[in-house]
Amino acid sequence: MPDHTILKKAEKITAKISVAPPRPLTIALRSLKCLVETDEVGADEPYMLVTACDISGLIPSIEVTRYGPWTDVDKGETKTTALIPPNAPQALIDFMSLTLVLRHPFWSLDNKSAKAIADPAKVIFVASLVENDDGDTSAMRTLVKAAATASLANSLSQPRDVRVSKLKADIRGALQIPTGAPNFDDPVQTRELKVTAADLAKIAPGKRHSIGMDFVGDGGKYHAVFDMVGA
Repeated sequence: MPDHTILKKAEKITAKISVAPPRPLTIALRSLKCLVETDEVGADEPYMLVTACDISGLIPSIEVTRYGPWTDVDKGETKTTALIPPNAPQALIDFMSLTLVLRHPFWSLDNKSAKAIADPAKVIFVASLVENDDGDTSAMRTLVKAAATASLANSLSQPRDVRVSKLKADIRGALQIPTGAPNFDDPVQTRELKVTAADLAKIAPGKRHSIGMDFVGDGGKYHAVFDMVGA
């Protein structure tokens, strides 16, 4: 058979193969391990704020999800978030949240549904670890969301890397605003959580793919693990 005939047949077969659509998934904080305590007096009380941004549309969609704070965290301790039972009624979720730090997904932005990521360049995830003292963690979450919303609105025409840089800077600024006294909360570190095409390729229904990140600052060091789970 001539080479050109083989090539044409190969092209036809290739054309019939459709690219699999991206799988819906959730992403959430699974665990936080204290490697070195911060310089604060007494045991640490860390919490995490994850700013999730969908920039695929003209107007960015943003949500900030809070995990913690955890109390009396010492060097070597690992704190975990609690899985929410499938189809749990809101009353049960509210009850669980009284004593547990729940594993609410920060992707999708409704904090519960799985959603596909068609293009990892069109989402931005920024994680901020904070040491809680007398600050109001709910108020801080609101301040960070307001700062993120303004940051992305003011950088619409900028390349993605510039937008990420400005977003992190604006979040760091918001974290410096006192929400309680006399002992203010102390930011540890704010970092981008990068989800790549290679990460997304590992997503399968019911399977978990984890991403680890270190957070260093205020004299301390923590290791966080984020779970991506296919729906």
